[in-house]
Amino acid sequence: MRLIISPQGKEMRVKKISADAKTKNRLQNIGITEGCNITLLQSNFGDVIVRVRDCRIAMNKDAASNIEVEEI
Repeated sequence: MRLIISPQGKEMRVKKISADAKTKNRLQNIGITEGCNITLLQSNFGDVIVRVRDCRIAMNKDAASNIEVEEI
């Protein structure tokens, strides 16, 4: 399932990042990589706030829709 439709407050694992090289590199630089754990904290019209490695990160719906997650 995509990150933007995952349940809020539930820890998920990043399964795949389907994005162009620039977006994928940006996500990796902020700690979002395939296999890492991520929690959707808030979703507001598609834009999201997530927790990754004890950091809160805001991202737009375009970036969040490129992240595929699975339940742990």
